[in-house]
Amino acid sequence: MGNELGYREFCSQFDAFFRRNEKSFGNGKGEIRYRFYPKGFTAVKEEDARFIRDTNIRYYQQDSDRLQGDFAVLEKDGEGDVQTFCRFSAEKLYEDYRRFGWDIVKEAVYENLEYCNCEEIGILDKLDDYETVKERLFLRPLSYNNFAWEAGRYVYRRFADMALVLYVLIREDERGIDSAKIPKEMLKEWGITGEEALDDAMLNTYSMAQPRMYLSPFECISPPFERGAFMSFHSPITSLDKWAIPTVTTTRMTNGAIAMFYTGVKEKIAELYGDSYYVVFTSIHEARTHCRGVYPPREILKSLKETNRVFPKEEMLSNKVYFFDREKGTFEALML
Repeated sequence: MGNELGYREFCSQFDAFFRRNEKSFGNGKGEIRYRFYPKGFTAVKEEDARFIRDTNIRYYQQDSDRLQGDFAVLEKDGEGDVQTFCRFSAEKLYEDYRRFGWDIVKEAVYENLEYCNCEEIGILDKLDDYETVKERLFLRPLSYNNFAWEAGRYVYRRFADMALVLYVLIREDERGIDSAKIPKEMLKEWGITGEEALDDAMLNTYSMAQPRMYLSPFECISPPFERGAFMSFHSPITSLDKWAIPTVTTTRMTNGAIAMFYTGVKEKIAELYGDSYYVVFTSIHEARTHCRGVYPPREILKSLKETNRVFPKEEMLSNKVYFFDREKGTFEALML
């Protein structure tokens, strides 16, 4: 078969290929189920909703509950009801098909299946294979002062008195999350730079925990997923009063201060204020912003230090006030 099919004809053939081979995809390592998710798909089940959000962020950098493209998905149940999947963008594979034909499409499918069939429990045994662990990397914000004694051993990105540390997700279920820091020597095994690994992990972290802004403490109490989605195209948060002190975190809230480092978040907050602003990280789980010209930065710092004295040392992230300059696009700690 040539490569002259139109996109919809390709999707039909693509779908038929998966349905013909569905039973053989497991390769003796468990049952794999095939599903096709069309562009515009919205979910009824929560697991489908998680898939849509994750896919939109990874492929389109959009925080949306409506799927932005056509996707073929292979799902597999693992240990402890952990479900893994391989997903394939029909649009991306159609581009490959037009350039190289069906063989490259089939090769891409089978190559990704190898990673899909990796055992979840043994992820640390496969740590030297970057393609296997790539989508399990994420970042966690830590106080650099708390992390400094081991900083020479691990991969991280530093911002003044904070560190964004590279982790690999080992297990996640109803009991919680198990993870491990990535040693620097793994970069040589992977054949990539620390910056490349950190950038990939930042995208994963955004997918795992989307940014949220809550305008009052009451909004933070068991919020529904859509509340506070200030980065969404259809967000009801269209501006911030200069006196507003919103809480910026993530949908998970745990380690939610990472949201301030997601692409576009700082710029969006400046747009909402219509001005530059100060940021204080009141814990590893959240940050609060203050519009320029409302509260003196020394008073903001005094309040931050009082907060840090109350919380446990491991919860503290920073003892500094940061400033985002809207005109310059810079984010720096102030010397107060």
